[in-house]
Amino acid sequence: MRLNLKVRMPSSPPFPVQRHRLPARSWLRSLLLLSVIVPGIASAEPRPENMVYLRTIDPTIEQDIRYASAHNFTGHSLDGYAAAECMLSLDTAQALARVQQALQKQGYGLKVFDCYRPSRAVADMGRFATEPGDPRKAEFYPRVDKQDFWRLGYVARVSNHSRGSTVDLTLTGPKALPAATWSPSAVQVDCTAPYAQRWHDGALDMGTGYDCFDERAHTANPAINATAKENRQHLSSAMEKEGFSGYSKEWWHFTFGGEGAPKNVMDFPITPLSANEVLGTSRQLIVVTTKNWDDIQGIAQRYERVEGSFRKVGDEFAVVVGKNGMAWGKGLGNIEPNEGPVKREGDGKAPAGIFKLGTAFGYDTTADTKLPYLSLTSTTECVDDSESQRYNELVDGAAIAKDWNSSEQMRKEAGYRKGIFIEHNTPASPGSGSCIFFHIWRGPASPTLGCTAMDQGDISRLFEWLDPRESPVLVQMPEGEYEQWRERWKLPLR
Repeated sequence: MRLNLKVRMPSSPPFPVQRHRLPARSWLRSLLLLSVIVPGIASAEPRPENMVYLRTIDPTIEQDIRYASAHNFTGHSLDGYAAAECMLSLDTAQALARVQQALQKQGYGLKVFDCYRPSRAVADMGRFATEPGDPRKAEFYPRVDKQDFWRLGYVARVSNHSRGSTVDLTLTGPKALPAATWSPSAVQVDCTAPYAQRWHDGALDMGTGYDCFDERAHTANPAINATAKENRQHLSSAMEKEGFSGYSKEWWHFTFGGEGAPKNVMDFPITPLSANEVLGTSRQLIVVTTKNWDDIQGIAQRYERVEGSFRKVGDEFAVVVGKNGMAWGKGLGNIEPNEGPVKREGDGKAPAGIFKLGTAFGYDTTADTKLPYLSLTSTTECVDDSESQRYNELVDGAAIAKDWNSSEQMRKEAGYRKGIFIEHNTPASPGSGSCIFFHIWRGPASPTLGCTAMDQGDISRLFEWLDPRESPVLVQMPEGEYEQWRERWKLPLR
């Protein structure tokens, strides 16, 4: 990270934890005074033209944007992170793409944890450091008092991240342990624990986890093992060749020093990509269509991007959707439909729109898939109570205090023997619908309560084919609406 006020957490499922804030301390008054001096801290502004989504420049760079989820040192998603997307200045993004290209030739790659950070998020970090409570201390700063973040150099008053030229990232490679699927009930393990024991972020051993407020995270710390030292040096060398400089107290933190690097801090929020941006960066596409809004049966087809256009992969296959058909859902691309039903909790309709595909899940302990995988237990629940702070979350009901009256018991549904999250209504808006999946059907004439179901063989093929590095998306809607949007979104002919 480096919290440079650093008034420095949707695979999947990345549902932000709701939280209640206490009144700010006197430190915030200093921040408000600072905002008079430093342009852009006090108020939001439109996104400058030179700020781009990294995935539109290089979609092969993996993303795990921690501050858009609760898996970070504060334990909550930060203000200004309305989407789990890396944004950077154009020059910075292009330089990072060159680093990725060089690493890929060596069999390695990059994964980013944070990029542009709105100054309101920096202020949010500052508030956290002055308020009671340490929800993620055991993982991220077990030996540090959070009031000492600034004195120890882990936090700064103004963040270079807010200038769009700083990234937090790590190195991936063939010897990396597979990424684990995080949920708020995950056991906290000290970020300095041995590689096999601490959180599995899908990266190589770098000596500590990301955002670890500890001397072992200092770039040149001599206490880390030889493998971690070599990996840090490999990452630093690759970054420095393209004009990035590191930070001595955080091995993951790099700032681009090129001529085009922005100078002013910014406060525009990170929002989802437009439909064209989403589809333009995807290299795997699943299209599901029905005859009309009320039909329960549909057809699905897989596509891969080849030389700039989508080509069919395999044969089409049958699916069933909600018992009451489809309705416009809350997905990617900020779609504003002019007509048609709108998805609501409990309406028995499958969501229509463009959706990211997230975590795979099932009864088996492991699965043959590149997607993050969650093995369901007898206490795994998906919360569908709109009044709950866990609404639209998959949780371990035995590990957390319940504030819901309604949920799906995942192991009690035979169709969930194999499934994939369809990230509808993420982050969750109360009443807009929850717990939407691909899963195994009861039969070709048996609709669902809002999911999209199919034969076990077809979902097994999706397990094997889908790759999060290819930015897979689902486009799902009636045939008439698909034709209406197809040309505008550059979708393939059905």
